Amino acid sequence: MAFLSSRSEGTVGRYDLSDTAIIGRHPECDVILTVGAVSRHHAKIFKTEAGHFLEDLQSRNGTFVNGKLVTNTHHLEEGDRIRICEVELTFHLDSPPAFTPSSEMTFDGTQFGIMMVDDPVSSDDDSSSRIDIRRSGDTSRIAASAEAKLAALLKITRNLGQALSLDDVLPKVLATLFEIFSQADRGFVVLREADGSLAPRWVKTRGNQQEQMIRISRTIIHEAMTGGEPILSLDAANDDRFDAAASIADFRIRSMVCAPLLDSEGVAFGALQIDSSEGQGRFAENDVDLLAAVAAQAGIVIRNAQLHEQALAQREVEQDLKLSTEVQQAFLPQQPPEIAGYRLRSFYKAAHHIGGDYFDYIRLPGDRVGVVVADVVGHGVAAAMFMAKLSAETRFCLAGEPDVAKAIEVLNDRMSALQIERFVTFLLMVIDPIKDIVSIVNAGHMCPIVRKASDGSISEPGEEESGLPIAIDEGMDYEAVPLKMEVGDLALMYTDGINEAMNGEDEQFGTEAVREIVAAGEDADATLQRLVGAVASHVGSGPQDDDMCVVIIERVAVEQPLADRETNVELATNI
Repeated sequence: MAFLSSRSEGTVGRYDLSDTAIIGRHPECDVILTVGAVSRHHAKIFKTEAGHFLEDLQSRNGTFVNGKLVTNTHHLEEGDRIRICEVELTFHLDSPPAFTPSSEMTFDGTQFGIMMVDDPVSSDDDSSSRIDIRRSGDTSRIAASAEAKLAALLKITRNLGQALSLDDVLPKVLATLFEIFSQADRGFVVLREADGSLAPRWVKTRGNQQEQMIRISRTIIHEAMTGGEPILSLDAANDDRFDAAASIADFRIRSMVCAPLLDSEGVAFGALQIDSSEGQGRFAENDVDLLAAVAAQAGIVIRNAQLHEQALAQREVEQDLKLSTEVQQAFLPQQPPEIAGYRLRSFYKAAHHIGGDYFDYIRLPGDRVGVVVADVVGHGVAAAMFMAKLSAETRFCLAGEPDVAKAIEVLNDRMSALQIERFVTFLLMVIDPIKDIVSIVNAGHMCPIVRKASDGSISEPGEEESGLPIAIDEGMDYEAVPLKMEVGDLALMYTDGINEAMNGEDEQFGTEAVREIVAAGEDADATLQRLVGAVASHVGSGPQDDDMCVVIIERVAVEQPLADRETNVELATNI
C-alpha cells in the first residue's frame, strides 16, 4: 500500500493511502495537518490504473512537489517530496528508500516556499564591515584541497561564461560552491527584487537537509550586502552575535560564510551564502576570500543574465505591443461607408503603439450611419482596452435604441457601471440620408467645426446641449441637436491631440488654427491633408504627446436623379 511519511524532531510519521485521500486541516480529511496556513481541503491523492496522482484543491498557499508548484495534477513517483505550507511529506509506493548521505538537491527558491526571517544582531558587533570571529572548540574540519578549489574556481569561470539565463546560471553557481566547499550543507543565492525586497532564487542542500525547514536570515544577508564584504562566522551556534538568530538556532548552523554579489559599480544586488550544521569550525578564514572570488565572478555573470532576461522581456513586450497595434488598427474602420450625398474621410495616429482615441462608422436602421469620435482619458494599453469596451457597447446601444440621445444615455449607464476610474469624451453625428438631416449628441467632447458653403461661415453646433463625458456617473441626460447640411457644407470632428499638439517651445497648435483650415473652403480630402500637414509641421521633430484623430463629413451632390431620390423618401416613409 502506498503511504506518506513525515519527519519531525527525529520521529517519523506514516499515513497510509487509500484509493482517494484528502489532505487538509478539516477533521474529516484522511491526512489531517494541524497548521493554520493549510486549507480545510488542501490537496487530494488519488489512484488510477496509471498510478497515483496529486491534485491541488484550489488551496490558498498552493501545493509543491519537489519544489515545483502543482498547477493541475502531478503523477507521483517513489520519493517525491510534497510540501504543504510548513509540512513536508514524502510519497512511497511500498517502503521508504534507503537514506543516501551524499545525495544533493537543487531547487528554485521562488517556488519552494523558502522562509526568510529577520534575525536580530547584537549591538556589540565589530564596527568593521568584515566580521572575522575566531572559532572555539574542536578545530577539525573537512575541506577540499587547495588544488581542488583552484580547479573548481576555474570551472565556474568556464561554465558561467556559457550561461545566459538565470535558471542556468544560479544552479551552476551553487553546484560549483559545493565542489569548492565540500563541508557545506546548504547554499543559497538571494537576489534583490525590483521592489527592494530580498528573495531566495535558488537553493542547494546536501544529504538529508531537505527534511529541515528552510530558513534564511535576512539580517545576515542584508549586513553582507550593506558592508559590501563577506561575513564569516566560524562557530555560528556559539557566536554571541547570532544568539537570537532564529534561522541559525532552528537549523543548528555551526559555521557560515556570506558574500555579497556586486554589480559593475560596486552596488550589492544579492548575496551568496553557504553554511554547515555538522560539528564546529567548518569554514576557515581563507574560505572567505575564496567565496568572495566566486561571488565576484558570479556577480558579473548573474548581472549579465539579468540584463539578458530584461532584454528578452522587453523584446516580448515590444512584440505584444506591435500585435496590439495591429489588433487596434483592425478595430478601426478600414474604409468609409458609401452614403448617398455624403463623403467621409478620416485620420488616426496613436501617440504610442496603441491609443485611447476612437472613431467608428456604425450602420443603423433606416440607412442611417452613426459617426463616432471619442477620446478615453489617458493613452496606452489601459486606455486602448477601455476603448475596445466602449466600441462594443456603442454599437450595442445604438442598435437597440432608435432615439440616439437615449442610446447614449444607456451607453453612459453601462460604462459607468464598470466602476473604472476612466471617462470618455464622446461625439456622435448620425447621418440620415433619407431625411437629409444630421443629429449631433455631445458628451463632453469638442463640438464639430461646421463650415457652410453658402457664406463660408464657421459654427460649432451643440455646445450648449453638450452633456458630461461618458462613465463619470450614471443617470445623465443627453440631447440630440439637428444639423441641416447643404451641398458643399463640411463638418470636422477631432480629438484634443490635434488642437493641443505641442511644438518644441511648448506652444499648442490651437483650435483657432483648426478653424482657419476648415474655413479655407476646400473639400474633405484637401482639408484633411492640409490639417494633418499643418499639425505635423507645427510639432516638428519632437515627440507626439497625445493620440490624434480626425473625421470629416462633407455634403456632396446626390448622383441619382432627384425623382428617384424622392421615390426613396416616399418608400422609406411608408415602411
